[in-house]
Amino acid sequence: MKTKLVLLLSVLSLQFCTAQNSQTIKNLQAFTRAYGYVKYFHPSDEAFAVDWNKFSAYGAAEVEKCKNNEELVEALNKVFLPIAPTIKFGLSDNKTPYKAEQITPENIKDYKQVYWQHQGVGFNTLYANKKSNPYQSVRVNKKAEVDKSAEFGNLMTWIKPKDLRGKEFKYEGWARLEDGSEGQGQPWIRVDLGKRKVGFFNNSRNNPITDSKWTKFEIEGRVDSTAQGIVIGCFLLGKGTLYVDNIKLSYKEDNAWIEFPVTNKDFETEGLKTNGKSDAKWRGLGDGYAIKIQSKDKQSGSKAVKIQYEGETSVNKGEQLFDCKPEVGEIIEEEITDGVYCQIPLLVFGNKTETYPPADKQSLEKLSSQVSKIKESPDDLYVRIGNIVNTYNLFKHFYPYFDVVDVNWEAELLSALKQSYADKNGEDHQNTLLRFTAKLRDGHVNVGSKYNYNHIPPILWEWVEGKLIITHVKDKSLPFKRGDVVESIDGKAPSDYFANTHSLISAANEGWLNYKAINKSLAGKKGSTITIGLNSREHVLTRAYSKDEVLKSGDVKTDKYRFYNDSSIVYLNLDIIEMDTINELMSALEKSSAIICDLRGYPNSNHALISHLLKDDDTSDAWMQVPQIIYPDYKNVCSYEKHGWFIKTQKPYLGDKQVIFIIDGQAISYAESYLGFIEGYDLATIVGQPSAGTNGNVNPFEINGAYRISWTGMKVLKHDGSQHHGIGIIPDVRVEKTIEGVRDGIDEFLEKALELAE
Repeated sequence: MKTKLVLLLSVLSLQFCTAQNSQTIKNLQAFTRAYGYVKYFHPSDEAFAVDWNKFSAYGAAEVEKCKNNEELVEALNKVFLPIAPTIKFGLSDNKTPYKAEQITPENIKDYKQVYWQHQGVGFNTLYANKKSNPYQSVRVNKKAEVDKSAEFGNLMTWIKPKDLRGKEFKYEGWARLEDGSEGQGQPWIRVDLGKRKVGFFNNSRNNPITDSKWTKFEIEGRVDSTAQGIVIGCFLLGKGTLYVDNIKLSYKEDNAWIEFPVTNKDFETEGLKTNGKSDAKWRGLGDGYAIKIQSKDKQSGSKAVKIQYEGETSVNKGEQLFDCKPEVGEIIEEEITDGVYCQIPLLVFGNKTETYPPADKQSLEKLSSQVSKIKESPDDLYVRIGNIVNTYNLFKHFYPYFDVVDVNWEAELLSALKQSYADKNGEDHQNTLLRFTAKLRDGHVNVGSKYNYNHIPPILWEWVEGKLIITHVKDKSLPFKRGDVVESIDGKAPSDYFANTHSLISAANEGWLNYKAINKSLAGKKGSTITIGLNSREHVLTRAYSKDEVLKSGDVKTDKYRFYNDSSIVYLNLDIIEMDTINELMSALEKSSAIICDLRGYPNSNHALISHLLKDDDTSDAWMQVPQIIYPDYKNVCSYEKHGWFIKTQKPYLGDKQVIFIIDGQAISYAESYLGFIEGYDLATIVGQPSAGTNGNVNPFEINGAYRISWTGMKVLKHDGSQHHGIGIIPDVRVEKTIEGVRDGIDEFLEKALELAE
């Protein structure tokens, strides 16, 4: 009898927990949808001013524990009315009409209509106020102070490479972040190769300075043999204060580290150049950041550099972006979860001092105080939930490709909310954000944070003929060679191991997915290990290298250009060749019978070559389209702001040659803009595999815990107006790699291009 009672109680307990969990998810679903409607479409002054990142965590905690819909409605009103006093939540079976008079002042003479207009979206995005950014959000008829500060405040100096070329180096120093800072410090080093070409580069993206105690940083690598200059420095990304001291640069000679002289390395002997008038070697750059040498806080000695965010603002006048606007009394009326609805006006009236009616001051002050106390650590459940809420809504209302991407975004929201309860820390949360956004199939999606780990073992691999094949080996002492077949990874079959890797990657098509998986499947924390089975033996490899270090290990030689067949065929590597060099080769290109352009990568600012291939000026004016939005859920889009490049022809005309472009799945974004002309105007024979199928300006945003998410904010089409996203540029002649070709070091894509050119 006792056993039966225990069993019954267990069943009842399980049913209760399941019911609670079901109601909890309903509560969070309701808050999530209301959050997006108010944040992006309700134009009150109070809603505009709230810290929406922290509010996402605060609101999630307030509504989560409601036991029924009645409590949920009460909690939603408590959360939202202080910032949106004209909205209404209620039970669906007791819905009443919304009364427009409650948003209309008695005397409207001194009031104007206030409403949101979004061109793409610029509200709470990182590049919103940058001049070159195509994305904007405006509360029409409401002036607003906007932050025009640079993305980061940067300390840097330039060094002549002298005897450093080709040598291993170590860049080190000390830094600390002041308590309360929202940003992070990132030491960085870049090797310049001349003509805007960059060699070794590391900006500590994966191991930033976040500690308030003085912390030693260290970056190791190798200076490119063709280096023209070396730039070192440290920047503060975001808001706060960063201190930097005691910089040191060393190089290895006969297995010993030798210090390389860096002027004013401890910041004791001279000032900084910040206004263009100083001869100081170190410079401070970044609008909105105060960068100076001070003596109050230092690691040692008497001085150190202080980089402090102060902000640089300007006034947005609230002018219309386009003609489309909501009408007075027009509302969002939606059931935000089963049994609960919301009514939210899209337009309110406002004067110079406030929107009507103003919020209750006491309630607003109380809410503001509670929101300000929210900590941003992803170790906190509600911060994790808030980040899912935030991320869901930006894509729900502004992602332009839901019409061609097969995803149930509502179901993915519920899955991510549930997973947030299982996650325990920032790294778990990173993976949840990756899996959540991977479903969007957007090759520009990336989740950046301190939990990104990019060190790999001394190998690279790739899927060829259905098998995972070693393609590069940096450590020649390893018993591996190109073309060897990988049999297992950490005890799993390669296909099973890659299934998890693929779930963390957002890709519009298979080509980009495979390209990204090559690195991500190998990547991890520096010093960690990966075990691979090969030749019936297991080998433990240490992750200690960047992908570039392995690529440049001597297995493959890359040239900017090459001549074949007595110079009748000219090969151009558009991934590395500069336009200046192409111009220097113009006479040879004119005399050639065939030009092979390799665009398996990212062009080096050399798209002016297109002007020599065009017979007539480019007239394609609408292949890039930025949506103009006033309604939620990407419904009833007003129109699109349309863009093109309008390339003019230039002499000499090279389009009468046999022109061949080599492409594959790593050609993305700018490369696809380039290739869009080649395909659209039929300027060449395209050889290889489809490009990534992802184009358009990225529009990054940041959420709690310093997670930064990038994504595609505009719709890009082919030049004939057909779909590009997920399809990409399709080659005229498809090429597949072979295991034999990999073993023999043959570039089969180039071989096919040469075969067609002869």
